[in-house]
Amino acid sequence: MPAFGHLHGTAGPLLARGLGVQLRSRRLVSQPVGDTPPQPHGRMENIGIIRAYGKPVATLFLWSTLAYMSLQAVWSKLYFDEVRLETEARIDSLQSEVDALKGDRA
Repeated sequence: MPAFGHLHGTAGPLLARGLGVQLRSRRLVSQPVGDTPPQPHGRMENIGIIRAYGKPVATLFLWSTLAYMSLQAVWSKLYFDEVRLETEARIDSLQSEVDALKGDRA
């Protein structure tokens, strides 16, 4: 009698599969746990998470990146325009101050 012969009932294949053991015609045959391919139970169970949600997540990521980059470009343009205007105003005020000082010397 094989070592796991008493497992040949209803719970036998489940317990034997969990141990990495396969029962065939009342004979014990051991296999590594990872060698048995998964049994297909239905179409949706064979689809992985990446295949199921990969395209929508990638689309969301790409649109979000595009929106972020666009808003960042607009903000940078507005910020540098503001800095340029402030700098030009400061230059104009300094220029008028220099002209006023030159006029006092003459």
